[in-house]
Amino acid sequence: MSTITKKVQTNNQLFQEYDTSKFLLGFNSFINADLTASGADVATLQGLVMGRISATQKIVALDKDATDGSQYPVGVCVIDKIVADGTTENLTLVNKGRIAESKINFADVETLNTVVGTKILRDWLNDLGLILETGTELTKVDNS
Repeated sequence: MSTITKKVQTNNQLFQEYDTSKFLLGFNSFINADLTASGADVATLQGLVMGRISATQKIVALDKDATDGSQYPVGVCVIDKIVADGTTENLTLVNKGRIAESKINFADVETLNTVVGTKILRDWLNDLGLILETGTELTKVDNS
C-alpha cells in the first residue's frame, strides 16, 4: 500500500502527496473475471485496462475500435499474469479507489485521452470509481 503525506491541512486547503511508486493507493475494491487465451499466450501487465465482451462476459484487453462491449473499461489488472494459449485464468481487477495514473497502460495505441463513444477513457475510468492520482492532490476549490 502506498503512503499519503499531508503537507498542509488548514480550514481552507488540503495538500497531499501520494507515493505513486505503488499502483494501489487506497480505498480500492476489486472484481474477479475470467480471461481466455485463444490463438496465443496473453500477457496482462499490472495497470492494463480491461474491457468485457458483452455476449460472453469474458474479459479482454480494452480495444477502442471494438463494438462488442470491450471498448468500455470494466477494471484494471492488479498483477502481471501470463495466460497460456487455450486456457482460462481468473484475473483480479481493481474497479474502484485510488490508483497511480503513471501505472495505467493499454494493449494498443489507446491513451487516457482516447475518445470512446462520447467520452475519453479517463472519464470512463472515473465513472467506474477509479481516481487516478498523479502524486499530489489539491482538493479544495481555493487551491491553485
